[in-house]
Order: sequence, then structure tokens, then C-alpha cells
Amino acid sequence: MIRGGDSCIIPAPMNITSSFDLVIFDCDGVLVDSEPIDMIVLEQIMREDGYALKEKAALKKYPGIALPDRVAIMSQELNWTPPVRFFDIFSELLIAVSERELKAIPGIHGLIESLSVPVCVASNGSREEVMMRLRISGLTDYFSNAIFSGLEVPHPKPAPDVYLAAAKAFNVPPNRCIVVEDTVIGVKAAVHAGMKVYGHAAYTPAEALRKAGAIPFDNMTQLQAILCGKKNTAGHHETVSQSC
Repeated sequence: MIRGGDSCIIPAPMNITSSFDLVIFDCDGVLVDSEPIDMIVLEQIMREDGYALKEKAALKKYPGIALPDRVAIMSQELNWTPPVRFFDIFSELLIAVSERELKAIPGIHGLIESLSVPVCVASNGSREEVMMRLRISGLTDYFSNAIFSGLEVPHPKPAPDVYLAAAKAFNVPPNRCIVVEDTVIGVKAAVHAGMKVYGHAAYTPAEALRKAGAIPFDNMTQLQAILCGKKNTAGHHETVSQSC
């Protein structure tokens, strides 16, 4: 099994017609539309714990942050004390809500199937959470065990550790990797890793992603056209060589 902290090497075929040899996907907001579900679960736990959240927008301030860090920041900024079994409760509720609500990001299946290079997942979520989300959304077969968790490396995003671990496992130099992200934190991690990064402007404004160092895109169909070297929806050509 591939783990973010392991030193195993996964051979990656070199594609001399392409400017990249590995595509690394974040999970939440890139592969699956899970951010609303996380917010539902957090709000429910806080409400049942006697904390009436006055402004739901407060929950949206922490995209991309690993859950333990997110909870620590929220408890301080919102003057909220999480219940003793918070992480167990969160996990149980997350599974139940995800089984009902979780969906793959539109167009992600077609994008992955169009690529001729290896793909993997690098997320700040736990391995168990990522595997659950891939299973429910029908994406497991694309990634198998090629999952890297920010909780299994010394430092989660915005540190570059999880992305560097993925590149090392596939024996691909960072400058031959492309990352698909959707948060400023994730973009910064990829940039610090020395990788080219595309930012899915779904929950994060395109300009914020651009300022962090990403090339923003609107949807997976548009990104597929970019990575395949085709004309994108804005009428421009990207500099990525065709690898589809």
C-alpha cells in the first residue's frame, strides 16, 4: 500500500510528448464536492453541543485546512469548546451524510480518463476519509492505493510535504508534476513544492487562486481541454503539451 511517508518507488512511464509525467489531485472540491458536507457536519455537531452558530459563513473561512488544525482555529476564534469525542462523532456523521449527499465533481471522470500519465491523490484529509469519498463517488478504480495524506507526512498543506511525497513515490521530479487544487492553502503547497498548479475556481475566487500561484479554471471540461493542448473556452491556448 502506498503511504505518504513511505519511501516506496512507483515506476512512472515517461511520456516524451508531454510536459508533465504525473497529475496530482487534491480530493475535496477537486474530485468530490465535499466542502458543503463537511460544513453540514460541523454545524450539526456545534449545534448539538449547545453552540448556536450565528453566521454560517464563518465555517467557510477554513477551506483546505487539515481537520485537527481547523478545529483548533475554530475553537479559538469562535470561543467554542469541541466535545470530548469530537473526531469520533465527526467521522460517524461524515460517513452517514456522505453516503446520502456526496457526488463527484462534474466532468472529473472524463478528465481522468483522458490522461495518459499516472494520477494520484494528495489531500489534507485522512486516508480513511479520502478512500471513503473515492468509493462513494465511483473514483476508487482510478487511484487504487495511490493516496497521500497530509496527516501522514511531517507537515500538512500549506507545507509542500504531501506533494513532494507523491512525486517521490512515483519517481517524478516536481517540475514534471501538475497539481489540481481548489484552495489557496493547497495552491501554496504545490507552488512551494515546485509544481505547476491549476486552481478550480468553485468555492475560491479565481483571482485569489491566481495570486497564490495557480492557473484558474472554471470546470473540469475546461481543464481537460487545457491539459490536452486544445483551445480552452476563453479562446486561448495553454502552454501544456498534449498528453491525452
